[in-house]
Amino acid sequence: MYDVLIVGGGVAGLTAALYSARQGLRTLVVTMDIGGQLLTVPRIENFPASPPVSGFELVSSILEQAREFGAEIFYDEAVGVEEVEGGFRIKCRGGDYEGRTLILAVGKKPRKMGVLGEDLFAGKGVSYCAICDAPLYRGKRVAVVGWGDQAHEAVAILRNYGNMVYVIYSGRPREDDRLMKELRELGAEVMTGVKVGEVVGDTVVRKLILRGVDGGERMELEVDGVFVELGYVADTGWLKGFIELNERGEIVTDRLGRTSKEGVFAAGDVCDMPYKQAVIAAAQGAIAALSAHNYLRRLRGEPEIKGDWRKLKP
Repeated sequence: MYDVLIVGGGVAGLTAALYSARQGLRTLVVTMDIGGQLLTVPRIENFPASPPVSGFELVSSILEQAREFGAEIFYDEAVGVEEVEGGFRIKCRGGDYEGRTLILAVGKKPRKMGVLGEDLFAGKGVSYCAICDAPLYRGKRVAVVGWGDQAHEAVAILRNYGNMVYVIYSGRPREDDRLMKELRELGAEVMTGVKVGEVVGDTVVRKLILRGVDGGERMELEVDGVFVELGYVADTGWLKGFIELNERGEIVTDRLGRTSKEGVFAAGDVCDMPYKQAVIAAAQGAIAALSAHNYLRRLRGEPEIKGDWRKLKP
């Protein structure tokens, strides 16, 4: 059982992992991707002490710091949660994970296509994180489903690994559309006015079944992988009845990151804080981790730390 179990790999979850691992706590981050919404931000200019940097570069640096202190990262999707003796269990598609404390930093999760075969091949050819999984598809035929800056970044990453990339978009942008030009300059084949109807394969993805949005004929596209880049949505439905949520589905927390359930903390955009900024999410991650540490100290009968946490550096 881990000391601190963190769900979410955005700036809040990774900062929490950095702080908890630095205090010598056995720390695990369970996440579908690294970076969350920050992956869609090409330039961040208001993160203190940092020069202008992309969202990818920012979260990558935090991830590296967290790993240096021993934090573990597992790529999986949380679908349920329950209390167990001595802590909490997160139920995921790939297995269950337990921790004495739990930090929820789920932010918003990738929007799914909602088609037949998508869940079946998740992690077996269906990916929601080009940054995480692109190296696994070096020199392969892959599809990117989506549009906008997020899809553009995914194409750029995949092309960097020598992949043949198809972009599938249900809309019909003009030929002189900025993004259309940039995608073609990257060497992608852009397919517009079509949508994915089904993901097909055996043990892994082999092809996509496409259909025209206007009822056009059925098409088959042979691919080794599909990267879903449809944006992000808040998904806390699996937490209903476990902790208090507000009318918007956000987790209700106090100033120490504590939720309505003892031993469970939350940080980042999933909280009921009105200001959704990277620097605020990072600060909340640090607060949640320090609160989790104090909670563990209380369980061991040790006094809480209320002064200079730097004294506890291993």
